[in-house]
Amino acid sequence: MPRKHTTLTLQKKCDILKELDSGKSLSELARLHSIGKSTICDIKRKRKSIEEFVSCSDAGAGKRRALRMSENLEVENALFTWFLQERSGHTPLSGELICEKAKFFYSRITGREDFKASQGWLEKFKKRHGIRQLTISGEKLSADVSAVEPFKLKFLKKIEEMNLVPDQVYNADESGLFWRVLRNKTLGHAGENTAPGRKMSKVRITFMPCSNASGSHKIKLLVIGKSNKPRAFKTCQNLPVFYKEQKKGWVTREIFLEWFHNDFIPDVRKK
Repeated sequence: MPRKHTTLTLQKKCDILKELDSGKSLSELARLHSIGKSTICDIKRKRKSIEEFVSCSDAGAGKRRALRMSENLEVENALFTWFLQERSGHTPLSGELICEKAKFFYSRITGREDFKASQGWLEKFKKRHGIRQLTISGEKLSADVSAVEPFKLKFLKKIEEMNLVPDQVYNADESGLFWRVLRNKTLGHAGENTAPGRKMSKVRITFMPCSNASGSHKIKLLVIGKSNKPRAFKTCQNLPVFYKEQKKGWVTREIFLEWFHNDFIPDVRKK
């Protein structure tokens, strides 16, 4: 009767190596662990790789199942060392960035460009090193929910009084684009329970989309930046947006009224 397949954890393989060192025979170990002698010989042959692989990870060997060694252990060690260094400085890391860094280390160490850091490879790398996704702590957004319902009722009443249809009802709402802000999620190693964030960048532009309730008419986007004549606009003759300048990049009363009378009303009348 064929022997049932037994999957060994890294910790179990380390234990077998210790038992070999203590003088136990291959036959004795094969019987104790219900595995073949050839499996024990294979573990013995890969001793150095197993011990190095376990020592380079803080995730612990006991939680991981079958060991599938990387093609180049030096590349994996370099990548995980870089990962720990970046996380010690609270740098947010994504899977895409890890894949790019893996290809960089592979190229530098092997001199070849044939490594493809696929999604499957990334998932295995994360499992080997106990890497998981964390949400970066930061400020929470707030909204005055209590003021919404009274305004909604008043607004609907006004629409009924004026007998307006959806084509005639427009909404404009400003929003800030903090284009230098880092991502709010990161990959972290098993020793990290939280992911402290860095100070949020305040560099921003403001944009204000506007359309009618039916969606049949969309006004050209209003964008407010801090520069009167940004360098990026130097060779641009016709912007696809209404661009305004304000020293803090905000929608002020003056900017809104200028947009309303000079941009919004003429555009609606053309419809």
